[in-house]
Amino acid sequence: MKRSKGLLIGLLTVLVVVFVWTTSYGFEAVKFGVISDMHMGMAVEGIKDEFKMTVSSVDLLRSAVNEFNKIPDLDFVVACGDLTLDAEPWNLEILKTVMDELRAPYYIVLGNHDLSPVPKPRKFPGPPPARGVTRSTFVWAFQGHGFEGPEFWWSLDPIPGLHIIGLDTNVPGTWAGHIVGAEVKWLDQDLYSNRDKLTIVFTHHGFVAWHKDDKSMKWKEYAQFVVDNAAEVQAIFDKYPQVSFVMGGHRHIGLRYKKVNDVYHIVHPAICSYPMRYTVYTLTPKELSWVSRDVPSTKDIWKRAKENIIGKPGEWWRGSDHPEGPAGDKKMLKFFEAKETMKGKLPVSFKPKRYGELGIPSEELLGVAVR
Repeated sequence: MKRSKGLLIGLLTVLVVVFVWTTSYGFEAVKFGVISDMHMGMAVEGIKDEFKMTVSSVDLLRSAVNEFNKIPDLDFVVACGDLTLDAEPWNLEILKTVMDELRAPYYIVLGNHDLSPVPKPRKFPGPPPARGVTRSTFVWAFQGHGFEGPEFWWSLDPIPGLHIIGLDTNVPGTWAGHIVGAEVKWLDQDLYSNRDKLTIVFTHHGFVAWHKDDKSMKWKEYAQFVVDNAAEVQAIFDKYPQVSFVMGGHRHIGLRYKKVNDVYHIVHPAICSYPMRYTVYTLTPKELSWVSRDVPSTKDIWKRAKENIIGKPGEWWRGSDHPEGPAGDKKMLKFFEAKETMKGKLPVSFKPKRYGELGIPSEELLGVAVR
């Protein structure tokens, strides 16, 4: 009698498992937020609002957090790197204080400004300049926010059926992007182990160029906006059809996307520089939709942020086709604002594998269920 009852429970379990794998991802809708490039900088000596609105950065992030907290069904938030001005310990402290005000779970990836910068020689006598903290300090400070242990990269399932990955793309001593061999191997293994789950990859540096200047080192070394072994990593994305979206920051431009094979790459605006936006996504088994919103702030901050991007503070950020003058300013603003993609949606092509495609014998499932 006991065995018959156990067998019946096992069969029912198998039917439920088969139904879930066959008909859905395990979720109907997921809502999540993405922010990037906060460059948190407390108003200490020598800090100014320039291209990066550093003095205003704490208030801007807190404003974005307040907006996220108004969304009752928000499942999680991801911050795509350059969390601090230059990895200063006091900025790490205020960053965590503000991020901990989020009501939804949050996860972070590291950016090139979250590594201790290479110290430059002082031009006058005195004590050595302040040093930033290491990546490891961030990792241990944000345990449970993606990081579990000492590695600089991570993965987790925030919702059953949805897998997210946080990559580390940073190279100490530079603002370039690269993914080291150990991380490439881990990525391959992680995707293999989670091949039945819709997957979103979060990163700081991108894998595609967003401007013609990003394709080479000829213009201000802009190729460093792109991971230098992007083709190697893209080949892994192509290997696993569950990788549907790759989301990053670093470029400080309004949200836009590109499709490479079956993967959509999406870049996000900065919190700390014009156009200062955060993004809210809704993911269903059929589509990913979004709205990118301006961070609420004062008219003065918005005015100065816009002036700073086309003025002297933003000079370095001008592309080769953004010459100084009214025409170049207009073209530069259009490139950074990307108003046409502040709202949008993309299809989800990946479907979870059906029961018969999983390669797991029915008796193995049944045996687990009965025991």
